[in-house]
Amino acid sequence: MSPAPTATIAAIATGPAAGGIGVIRLSGPASLAAARSLCPTLPPSPEPRHAYFTRFVDDPQGPMLDEGLALYFQGPQSYTGEDVVELQAHGSVRLLSLLLARLLRWPGVRLAEPGEFTRRAFLNGRIDLARAEAVADLVAAQSEGAVRAAAAQLSGALSQRLLAVREPLVALRADLEAALDFPDDSEGAEAQVAERLTAALAACRDLLDSAHSGGLLRRGARVVLFGPVNAGKSTLFNRLVGEARALVDDEPGTTRDALEARLEWQGLGLTLVDTAGLREGAGRLEAMGIERTRAALAAAEVAVLVLPAGAAEADRQAWAAQAGAAALQVVEGKGDLATSPQVEGWLRVSGQTGAGVESLRERVLALLGAGRSADAWLASQRHLEALARAVEALERARAALQVSTLEVVAGEVGLAVVGLGELTGQDASTELLDAIFQRFCLGK
Repeated sequence: MSPAPTATIAAIATGPAAGGIGVIRLSGPASLAAARSLCPTLPPSPEPRHAYFTRFVDDPQGPMLDEGLALYFQGPQSYTGEDVVELQAHGSVRLLSLLLARLLRWPGVRLAEPGEFTRRAFLNGRIDLARAEAVADLVAAQSEGAVRAAAAQLSGALSQRLLAVREPLVALRADLEAALDFPDDSEGAEAQVAERLTAALAACRDLLDSAHSGGLLRRGARVVLFGPVNAGKSTLFNRLVGEARALVDDEPGTTRDALEARLEWQGLGLTLVDTAGLREGAGRLEAMGIERTRAALAAAEVAVLVLPAGAAEADRQAWAAQAGAAALQVVEGKGDLATSPQVEGWLRVSGQTGAGVESLRERVLALLGAGRSADAWLASQRHLEALARAVEALERARAALQVSTLEVVAGEVGLAVVGLGELTGQDASTELLDAIFQRFCLGK
């Protein structure tokens, strides 16, 4: 997407549903003139950042369609860095469509593309790319933890961390290139370079670790209950969800499909999955459910193995392999019926009475690293890949320092600088920007 620099864009900035307020946003040199075509009572020279009560029309000679507020933000002191007008009408979808259609008939005004307002803010230097992406993350956040992480990112917390890593690397690359240009003055440079590389590598690894933690905040975690039939999985599922979502019966094999519920525990969004019990000799429908159980386990961060009361360690060993790469927590699912001592490391819970359920929540959150995510940020796959490239380049640079020339080291440091620059936008290509801003909604 390469919009003409003089184009004025317009879009409905609120969701496509009826509501108390609906907002239309314009950005560009014709914003104020186009807005006056809808708001004939707007002053000729409105005061910036002042709300004006106005009538809305779609024809200067026609009747009033609505009344509301008009706000003018004079560039560069605006969200996009350009002249911006926001019109606040009642949230009728049809009304907003009529008003937008009138704006789009004004010369030089066109419909904004997804994310174009925020893209202009980035291109005009109002925000960097990390903060721009936080806008979309905040809009899409589905848990308290995701909201807080996106808000911190939007305020510049991530940008500051990235710059604190990138700027010393930019300086190191400049020093290496100077040493290559003036080799007589670079005696003993390797020792200092090694120390600076080690510090940069540690900082990059720390960023990558917090990015992995933040990935859970972005997408939410998947927690799967699995185990043999009639072990109490569905009763426990209902207790954790807080309502009777799953059918419960004494007959084995009641659950024949994966049942999901969206929850939020201590600010972390997660999907809890109740699955069909695993057993030999299941019927055709039950066997299909068992295959879905295995698919759910393959995508889980935490697998909760629910065993019947009195199960032995041998049962745990037999079932644990089904969890695959997921972190495993073993529970006795019908703890209210247990008569034998509790096995060390297991949890005894009762979906019927609620005993032990809070302890299970705490164990699951601990396995998800909820207590270690204070500095986590909403990392996407793009972020992870860029950081991983930076870490790998610095590892190669440190290794090359022992066996190769400073020219090779400088090249690897340069690759790390580019990887980090992709995150804040200094080294972002047009294709990358297109991919990022197309995931925004219209009007953002």
